[in-house]
Amino acid sequence: MTDLGYTEVPAGATYPPGQHPPTYCTVNLESGRILYEYQIVYITHGKGVFWSDKSGTSRIRPGSVFLLFPGIRHHYRPNNNTGWNEQWIGFSGNQSEQLMQDFFSPERPVINVGLNADLHNLFITACTLAKNESFGFRPIIAAKTMEIMARVHALSRGEMVHRPASERLIRETCTLLTDQFPTKFDFNIHALNNGMSYSSFRRLFKQFTGLAPNQYLLDLKIGKARNLLINTSLQIKQISDACGFENHFYFSRIFKRRTNLSPLSYRKKFVAKSF
Repeated sequence: MTDLGYTEVPAGATYPPGQHPPTYCTVNLESGRILYEYQIVYITHGKGVFWSDKSGTSRIRPGSVFLLFPGIRHHYRPNNNTGWNEQWIGFSGNQSEQLMQDFFSPERPVINVGLNADLHNLFITACTLAKNESFGFRPIIAAKTMEIMARVHALSRGEMVHRPASERLIRETCTLLTDQFPTKFDFNIHALNNGMSYSSFRRLFKQFTGLAPNQYLLDLKIGKARNLLINTSLQIKQISDACGFENHFYFSRIFKRRTNLSPLSYRKKFVAKSF
């Protein structure tokens, strides 16, 4: 694994963003750029365009994966009026080269896999491991990279897509919740946009996940809060805001109800254990 990351590009924002490493930023939208590694890029929100000198131009939409191959000139960008959320992982080496040659083609680098929660979570796990630099994280990320390749390949062949429409809806919803929180998510509107009442959607969601939608979202928020308490020095109010709670008093009350510890007590207990 050579690099990885996650970027939210708002509508109208400059692209590429300024925080990208200079090596990867030298993209001329007319002539493109050439990399000397493989990359897999997954778009989970927004639209855009991709071009390479092997494939020509392709439209990118939510659920699109595009593949970058060493030595092949390419460029890509989000639409100015939508922006996009992108996850990527870059890699090289003999094993990955063999898999990329066996699985994929530079002539067909864009694959529409849909909003797949399992694929989305693989990228998130790899980023979390890299950010925290847990013991032995590099070989684990290498394994996650191989799994990402295998999952994209299976999805490209339709081997994992033929699910009931109801299951696809719930998986897509789980991906949206992970991708878009802490922004507010209106489950009523989401249900109506998918042609059902909220009560029907709630029943379906609980059937597949074991939790009501709001409880599932709350679990995501508490999980992120635990991570921030242990791995950062952010203040409680900052963590409350980052996790999408109304205010830090409400956050502290809910957190203690879920964990039997206040946020500060949780930090003291588990940070002390990690040293």
